[in-house]
Amino acid sequence: MQTASGPVRRLDLDWIRLSAFGLLILYHVGLVYAPYDWHMHSTHTFEWMREGVLITNPWRLTLLFLVSGAALRFMTARRSAGQVARARAKRLIPPLIFGTLVLVPIQSWIEAMDKGGWSGGFSGWWWHEFSLSGLSNGVPVNHLWFIIYIAVYSAVAVLLMLRPTELARAEAGLVRVLSGWRVIAVPIVYLIVIRLILFPMFGLTNRLTHDWYNHALSLGAFLFGFLVVRQESVWRDLERYRWVGVVLACIALPIMMLQTAHPGGGAFWGIPRGVVFAIDQWAVITAILGFGSLYLRRADSRVLHYLSDAVFTCYLAHQTILVVAVWLIQARGWPAWIEAPVLTVITIGGSLLIYEIVRRIPLIRPIWGLKPLTARPSAAPGLPTAERGDPA
Repeated sequence: MQTASGPVRRLDLDWIRLSAFGLLILYHVGLVYAPYDWHMHSTHTFEWMREGVLITNPWRLTLLFLVSGAALRFMTARRSAGQVARARAKRLIPPLIFGTLVLVPIQSWIEAMDKGGWSGGFSGWWWHEFSLSGLSNGVPVNHLWFIIYIAVYSAVAVLLMLRPTELARAEAGLVRVLSGWRVIAVPIVYLIVIRLILFPMFGLTNRLTHDWYNHALSLGAFLFGFLVVRQESVWRDLERYRWVGVVLACIALPIMMLQTAHPGGGAFWGIPRGVVFAIDQWAVITAILGFGSLYLRRADSRVLHYLSDAVFTCYLAHQTILVVAVWLIQARGWPAWIEAPVLTVITIGGSLLIYEIVRRIPLIRPIWGLKPLTARPSAAPGLPTAERGDPA
């Protein structure tokens, strides 16, 4: 087993994180046209989106949690558990509060008007949401649930840091369990088990206290990244089995699509569907991590530096921008082939515009997920993942 003694340059994880967040934005644009209950919809709906979302649905967020756990592990190399906890709180709590009080109410206000549940102005809606009666139904957080989960999972990792002997034992044990072909087989078995047992019981709620399948999945991925990111033997095996992941994913994806499209796709208590879903989930992640480790570890660029710093701000802003854009555009009657690209450009361009504005204003940088200017590290090549563009 090879264990790095300190931070290493893992630009592949930066690229993977940025790509996954980019896919998330495109996915949310796609939901505007999908036959699902989302915040806002276009006048156009495409039934084929039921199968289309399966291209990224099984693995996209799981990969993000894995990379987030890996980034946190780099933070621990030069910090105590208390320092890591304080750094996480400073980075996550201000944007969570700001987003909950400002960004999400804009979304929920527009959604309520669009669906006929409200006809008043934004200020009235805000007071309604945060009144005692409104709070009795819970505080809507929409896409900010991801930040809440990252904060809680980071706290779990900090607790592990307080027991360094057990942490080292967990790392060594995981390396043994994942040795060779097991790096692809063992996670698939784990994902199958939780998919078949926990998902039918709890589903996916994105509510912290009632989301046990999601915790088994996302916390598991977060801790996987936290524990193995500095174990080079695991990464060598991921590289070795990257093509196996590609082949399995190419087999599993069309089967998943057929299971979704066919009325009998959920036969046998949904067991075949759950098995194929889990296989695709880890097969794609194996391929991405393997190819990324092999080819992107030294792929440095100014674009990477820029987007790594912008990604958290763009994540905070993108869904509010998208909901507003759909609200303003949906009545124009544009064909989908015009409307969808326009929404994509507005969402991505608007998010980057907000980043360009707020990064220049020291007072509001923290509420948009940016470090204070005095604490910003140099963007010189060679910085570890956790020190540049720290993910949410």
